[in-house]
Amino acid sequence: MTVYIEKPAQNLREELSALRAKVAAGVAQEAFWLSGTGAQTAFALPRGWKPKFVYVDGALRRPGTGEDYTVIFDGFIHTITFAVAPANVDVGVICVWEA
Repeated sequence: MTVYIEKPAQNLREELSALRAKVAAGVAQEAFWLSGTGAQTAFALPRGWKPKFVYVDGALRRPGTGEDYTVIFDGFIHTITFAVAPANVDVGVICVWEA
């Protein structure tokens, strides 16, 4: 049995326009959902987005050295590095746009 799944084309112009409107209004904020594997500790965010809050399986985590996670910025992207790898659960990151 063969199953075909087709995803409709996405109009990125509309998304970019909406993002620009948010930035102009000063409220550019977005949630990103990542999946923990139980082994992966580092999660890179899309370019231009800075993490504000990090949740693992619905629980808010604390940033900083010696806490739940640290954030590293290499000049292009922010990377969240957990002290302990999140299990097979959802990792939610609330980010702000940093132009």
